[in-house]
Order: sequence, then C-alpha cells, then structure tokens
Amino acid sequence: MHPYDEGFEPPKACSEWCRARSFDLQVLDEGITVDLKWWNGHLERAGHEIRLRGRNLDGRVVTSGDAIVQRNDLRLGSELIDADHDGLGLLFLCAAWRSAHPRRRGARRFPDVRDARAPKNRDRLAKIKGVLDYCAKTKSLPDTSRQTWSGWPDTPGIGVPLLATYLWAVEVQTDAGPAQMLDQHGVSTLVHEGWLEDPSVADFTLRRYHRYVDLLTTWASLMTTRPELVEMWLVDRWHARVCEARDGSHATPRLF
Repeated sequence: MHPYDEGFEPPKACSEWCRARSFDLQVLDEGITVDLKWWNGHLERAGHEIRLRGRNLDGRVVTSGDAIVQRNDLRLGSELIDADHDGLGLLFLCAAWRSAHPRRRGARRFPDVRDARAPKNRDRLAKIKGVLDYCAKTKSLPDTSRQTWSGWPDTPGIGVPLLATYLWAVEVQTDAGPAQMLDQHGVSTLVHEGWLEDPSVADFTLRRYHRYVDLLTTWASLMTTRPELVEMWLVDRWHARVCEARDGSHATPRLF
C-alpha cells in the first residue's frame, strides 16, 4: 500500500451501503439504456464489422431502438455483440454502456480506434486489436513501461476510464489486484473523503491506477465485500451529493 494511504479507512456510510448489498444484484444486474441506432449507425459508417444488441424489459435480445445492457453483458462472447473481432466488439459495448450511464461521467462519443500512424499497407486496427487480445488472453497488461510515459499501452482513441472498463470486463489481474472501473465521479469522492492524489482520471498513469485499485481492494477486504461495490458507492455518492445540492430537502433519501 502507498504510504499516504496507510490509515485511510473507508467511511462508515460506505461500509453500511456495501454490506447491505449483493454483488450479483447490485453490480452484475445493473442495466443501462443504450441507443442502439446511434451506436450501430456510427459503427457502420466507420466501416466496422460490429453490431451491438440489447435487451427489452422482458430480457429478450433486440437489435434496434433503446435497449438495456447489463453490466453482466460486458464480457467476451456476449450475445449482445455481433463482431468480426471479439475484443473490439466488447470494447464498443463497454463504451456504449459507460457513456449512457446516468451516474457516471462519460459523454457519448464514438471512439476512433484507428492507428493514424500505421503504414498505408497495414491494418489500422492492428494496434488496438493486439492490445485487446493480449489483455483478454493473458489476463494482464503488456509491459510498455519503457515505451510510454504513462505506463499504459498505446491504445488509439481510448482513454483510461474506457480501457479500465474493458480490463474489468476481461478480468485482468493488475499488480495491485483485479482491475476495477475508473470514473471521475468516484475519484472525486475519494479526494473529497481525504485521498491525497491528483483528482483527474484522464491523467492517471498506470502506477496511479495501481494505487487506486490497491485502495479499493484493501477497503473491500476490511468490509468483507467486493471492490466493485466500493467503486459503485464512490460513484453513487458523488451523484447523491449533486442531487442534494440541486434539490435540497426535496432530494430522494439515500443510504449514504
């Protein structure tokens, strides 16, 4: 554990919230409404052999309109992905889920994952596909510490929060524990609670991400829960604070 994090314990409200919730119901069953027309239209115009699907309220798979994507659907081989490359299809499903989440910070933006520096005779998607395949097959990140200043692999068009979502989906094991999602609102809550770290997730180096994962894993161990629930509480807590500031006494009561 980082020296600055020693003695930094989870808030009482976090412990109460996490212990009162089930991982399967709270995390894996979390459903987000995604605009399939918007995503599939962009995928087609970008020349990707990828189409995303979702579920209706009965849980049946649908191919158009607004549809629900559960967090449990973010996995390789998901029936909600029709793609010529499994990893790339999952990446776009993660992007759709994350950008549509009402409590996470993520604008709906179509990632351009083509390598602009690739030679004309080479597949411009080779670089991103190589990284995604490596992570999925080895359950680890490639060692690029000497190639990039941040420690992260070169993933064209992909920011740290989206990459972290993909790493969680393919169950990557980092040096600090299982990969966890990373959201600006969650990190902002951590800093508000006293975490001594730079609050900008866009500038997270791999070392800083490992520190973040280590903290979530440690807190989860102390509370006998899962780090995914801790991360969810951090995100939801920020959303609750915003609602309280906006709505005052009319805000919906929450267990925080």
